[in-house]
Amino acid sequence: MRTRLAWLLPALAAALTAPFARGGDGDGRAFAAAGRTLLSGDWSHAFADPRIQVGPLQLALYGSVGRSTFALSIVLAVAAALLVAAATYSVGVRRPAVLGGVGMLAVLAGITRNVYEAGHPADGLVPLVWILAAVEARRGRAVRAGLLVGLTAGFETWGILGVAVLVLAPRALAVAAATAALLFAPFVLAGDFHSTGFQWAIEGRSLLGHLVEPGTTFGWPLRLLQGGAAVAAGGLLMWRARRSEHVVWLVPFVAVAVRLLLDPLDNAYYFLGLATPALVALAVLAGRLPGLVATSEAVQS
Repeated sequence: MRTRLAWLLPALAAALTAPFARGGDGDGRAFAAAGRTLLSGDWSHAFADPRIQVGPLQLALYGSVGRSTFALSIVLAVAAALLVAAATYSVGVRRPAVLGGVGMLAVLAGITRNVYEAGHPADGLVPLVWILAAVEARRGRAVRAGLLVGLTAGFETWGILGVAVLVLAPRALAVAAATAALLFAPFVLAGDFHSTGFQWAIEGRSLLGHLVEPGTTFGWPLRLLQGGAAVAAGGLLMWRARRSEHVVWLVPFVAVAVRLLLDPLDNAYYFLGLATPALVALAVLAGRLPGLVATSEAVQS
């Protein structure tokens, strides 16, 4: 019963608070419009606008549930609370007090609300899915691990950077790549896929903004270099620290950190990708505090 409450209470708190604390939806309206196209007879034109830089799974979500911003904010908030708990549970934290605590912390810190902001929920949620994939790969469940990473690319293309947690499981790597390719293939083959033609402008507050003239435009070649560096850093850490139990949350954290360090933009919501694996790490440490362990055991007895 206590374990169920540890999952349900944060999810309920997230659902109740998200609609009344949500701010602007940023790119959400554009994604909802493209999502409605995706779910119509004109599906092949969903990525005709180069500004659509998310995947088909996010477009499907925004084109359906996203027709109501009220409903979407609740769905995303609950998903965030549950994913935080699921990732924490997967790394071996079983104590209801810690599971419930980390879920409530996600609510109190605004994470469950912020995943709605700007229209890019993947920034906070995808690293949590990578943690689940890393655990599955370590358990020898290569297909499941690969599917999890591949599906994250269906929300944001950079989700494929999660292959960093699969470097010790070649079969999982293949499944992840195949899954991501299958998600985008229909739109690419339909001939009206223009997402790769988008150009970004380097912001002065970013690290690259101190090395390159702010306002300089760049396209996908720089994004590929950025992604390659993130995968290389995360993959190397996965290989070197493969025997550590902490590697399953540390690699997602490092991969996101390298990606953000090299990002020519400076959007606040990007940093949710560091906050969520950090929450899991905090839960792991909290679960080992002698005082908390003793208290939890006393309560359960």
